[in-house]
Amino acid sequence: MFDQLKAILVEDLQMRTEDVVATADRAEVGLDSLTVVELSALLSQRLDIEVSDYELLELATVGDIADLVAKRCRA
Repeated sequence: MFDQLKAILVEDLQMRTEDVVATADRAEVGLDSLTVVELSALLSQRLDIEVSDYELLELATVGDIADLVAKRCRA
């Protein structure tokens, strides 16, 4: 799931590939409140899951986001 998330962050949200690692926090990769809203919409479109921007803002790292996405995909 991390690889799918990374692809969305790099290809769609223009994050730098080398910055998108599981231990990076949101600020390190450039996920501010506006890009979190975009990410939420992209996750809904691409993976057919609902993750609110508020949920994403509560998570500390890219790895935490990947874990949440993985759980939603399994549900």
